[in-house]
Amino acid sequence: MTKYTQSFKKHVVDFYLDNQQCLPLTYRHFNLPEKTVHRWVTKYQHYGIDGLAVSRTKKIYTPEQKLAVVQEVISGKYSAEKVTLKFALASSAMVSQWLHAYLKEGIKGLEPKPRGRSTMKPQYPKMPPKPTNRLEELELENLRLRAELAYLKKWQEYRQKIQKETKLKRTLSKNSD
Repeated sequence: MTKYTQSFKKHVVDFYLDNQQCLPLTYRHFNLPEKTVHRWVTKYQHYGIDGLAVSRTKKIYTPEQKLAVVQEVISGKYSAEKVTLKFALASSAMVSQWLHAYLKEGIKGLEPKPRGRSTMKPQYPKMPPKPTNRLEELELENLRLRAELAYLKKWQEYRQKIQKETKLKRTLSKNSD
């Protein structure tokens, strides 16, 4: 939900225009930040009542659009605030973020980033695809048998270790009696 409605923004802008365009009087009267009131007035003067509209959806910009905006700022033709008006962007903060990303990473910085948690990589290798001929069948069976043998060897080592530990415990308990 947005903080201010379109009608409230219009009321603030009308107050500003009715009072000889006195910015300090307006932002003090409504207890708003000076920059906020200035942005609303500028958008109203540039776009009319539509400039104060509350956006219900988040607009997604392509890397090409972002690059065009950034190049306007870098060339020195426009400031971030002026580019915001020229391209009808939501805020100049967005332009600053794009500029920072572009200066840091180049065009890659303007591409959308994947959202959310990354997918987990499998812990174990995937099973090979189903064999299509006799040789592949034999190779797959050989692979399975090796895996089974390795498992049985590990199991045998583990059982021997447990038996040694229990033998050691028994001898220690007999010696302590």
